Amino acid sequence: MRIYIVYTGEFGERVIGNMVNDRSFCKVCAASCTDCRWKTNWSHVSMISGIATVRDDLPQIVDDPETYVPENPPKSDVILSIGIHPDVASALPLLARRVEAKAVIVPVEDPNWMSLGLQGEIEKQLAAMGVESAFPKPFCALEETGSPVIDSFIEETKIGRPLMRVSLKGHRVSDTEVLRSTPCGCTWYIAEQIKNYPLKGLEERIALSHHSYPCTASMQDDPVLKEKILHKAGWMAREAVKQAIDEFVAAHPEYETELIQATLPTRRETVTTIPVLTAPTIEKRIEEEMH
Repeated sequence: MRIYIVYTGEFGERVIGNMVNDRSFCKVCAASCTDCRWKTNWSHVSMISGIATVRDDLPQIVDDPETYVPENPPKSDVILSIGIHPDVASALPLLARRVEAKAVIVPVEDPNWMSLGLQGEIEKQLAAMGVESAFPKPFCALEETGSPVIDSFIEETKIGRPLMRVSLKGHRVSDTEVLRSTPCGCTWYIAEQIKNYPLKGLEERIALSHHSYPCTASMQDDPVLKEKILHKAGWMAREAVKQAIDEFVAAHPEYETELIQATLPTRRETVTTIPVLTAPTIEKRIEEEMH
């Protein structure tokens, strides 16, 4: 698979850094780094056919967006468009035609990146060309939906909605493995931060790790999600660990009497059978730190 990336801003650079596994990219663990990413030969540099940047100082209204579309981009299977000006994004069908793309993925980390109306227009044009499209909000919400090319993108790059594997020893996480990383790479950090950590307080540990990586999704209320995009990303990080614990417990019956249900509550549910794990609400904690 060949991926052509067009982007504006820091988030695009983070996604690229994660995909190519640049040594200078991940420094969040500083002196305590365990080289977790490099031990697994994590890199998709050979899949990237080209990278183009779009200026971040464009006027509010761009009258000729097609002039910002690369004229001779390399032939590619997937276009990954990150954070570009909405008017320039309207020319993505033109770019798809030029690269002969089979799919276009447009992450939405900020409500200002893509309105619902613009998304619908781009989807319509791409569908008429026989090109698949996805507009995950946030990028780490990308998961398989039955679209062959986009599903292959997720499988081959191993980025999208986070998936993990964990092992337990007693009431402690003894080991972790990243099966699918968030596009920004946050899953690797969370996996390291919960390793050897007790189950009591695990929910708060995940939330603070996600926030301090840091997650750069918008804290602006999204009119479609009816919540902040960053909060949705935080819930998905927690649910990835919950699912991994569920799977471990299901495969190890000896834990059934100790862990009646999964350690962490699902989205907007409350743990009642394991009260020691009812951590403070993630949203409240994040908002307190942001103000």
